[in-house]
Amino acid sequence: MTSRKIVVLGGGFGGVATARTARSLLPSEHPVTLIDRNRVTRLCGMNPMLVVGERDVRKTGRSLGQLANRGIKFVESDITSIDTASRRVNTTAGAFEYDFLVVALGASYDWGAVPGSDLAYSFYDLETARRLRRRLSRFKRGRILISVAAPPYKCPPAPFETAMMIHWFLRKQGIRRDSEIVVTIPEPAPMAVAGPDAAARLADDLERRGIELRTGISVTAVSAGSMEAEYSDGSSIAADVIATVPVHRVPQVVVDARLTGGKPWTPVNACTLETSMQNVFAIGDVNVIPLGEGRAIPKAGVFAAGQGEHVARTIASRILETQPPASYDGSGECYLAYSATQSALVGGEFLASDGPQVELRPPTASGMRSKERFEKDWRRFRI
Repeated sequence: MTSRKIVVLGGGFGGVATARTARSLLPSEHPVTLIDRNRVTRLCGMNPMLVVGERDVRKTGRSLGQLANRGIKFVESDITSIDTASRRVNTTAGAFEYDFLVVALGASYDWGAVPGSDLAYSFYDLETARRLRRRLSRFKRGRILISVAAPPYKCPPAPFETAMMIHWFLRKQGIRRDSEIVVTIPEPAPMAVAGPDAAARLADDLERRGIELRTGISVTAVSAGSMEAEYSDGSSIAADVIATVPVHRVPQVVVDARLTGGKPWTPVNACTLETSMQNVFAIGDVNVIPLGEGRAIPKAGVFAAGQGEHVARTIASRILETQPPASYDGSGECYLAYSATQSALVGGEFLASDGPQVELRPPTASGMRSKERFEKDWRRFRI
C-alpha cells in the first residue's frame, strides 16, 4: 500500500482528536503530523472558574510533545502559508507535503475591532483570564460588566458561566449586595444557538441571581480609562470592571489559501467536513456548518473534537478503501458552571433531521463531577 501523508494544522480539540483517531485507525506507514505554534495548549473552558480562583493555572494546559508517545509527529512552528495546488504547508520549520490536510486552526481574536478593549479585561485566553483573576481578588464593590462584541464566538455559554461564577464568588466574599453584574450580548437571547427553550431557562437563571441581561446590543468601544463601554444603539454603561469577548476572525493564513471563498468562515460539506478542495478538511472554530435561521454549529471544543474524529474516520476509509462513516451528526454537549460545586449541561444533536434537539439541564453536583472528569480526560489526551 502506498504511504499517504496526513497533516493536521492546529493542536486544539479538533486537531488532537483528528491526529489521535487517524493514528489509531491507520497502519504506521501512513505518517500523521500535527503542527502548532505552541507546544502547550490551554483549555479555555476552565477560564470562567479560573478567574475566581477555582482552577489551578498549572492544570489548564497539556503538552503536544506527548503525542509522540502515540506515534504522532508534533512540529512546533508557525504556519506561513497553505499551498493547496502543490499540496504543501509552509512553516518556519520547513515545508510539509500532504495527501490529506486537516485545518483546525481555530479562530483569531481581533482586539482592534473594539477600540479600547485591549486595555479592558477578558477571559478568552490564559493571559486575560489571569489578569481578570487578579482584579477580582481586589474587588470590593461596584459594577462588573461583561460585554460581547459580535457573534459567533467560542464557547457560547462562556459569558454567562463567567457571570454565574462571579456571582458565586462575590456571595462567598460577602460583597454581592454591594455589587452589580451586567451582561450585554448582540443576540436576542442568551445562548440562542441552543434554541428558545434553553435560552429562556438561562435567562431565568440569570435573573434569579440578580444578573442583569441586556440583549440586542454590541459593545463598540471601551473608554480610555476602561470605565465605560459604548454600544451599537448609542447607549453607554459605566462600570468598575469591564470584560469583553473579542471579535473572532478566521486566521489570515486560511483566507490567503482561498479556503473561505470570500466568506467570514470556511464553508464545508456538512456531511464530510471537506472544503471545496478535495482531501482538504476544515474543522472546529475555523469552519461554518449552517443550521438554518441564521444559526450554525457552535464554536466549542467538544464539537471540534467530534468533527476531528469524524474526519479521521473519513480519511482512514479513503486510504484503506473501506466504507466511509455516516454523515456528521453535529452532536455535542458543553458544561456551564453555576458555582464551584454545581454545573449544568447544554447540548444535543444539532443536525437532527427534524431540527436541532438541544436541552439545557439543571445545574447539579454530579454535573460538576462530570465537568471535572472531562477536564482530566482532556489533559490526558483522551479527548
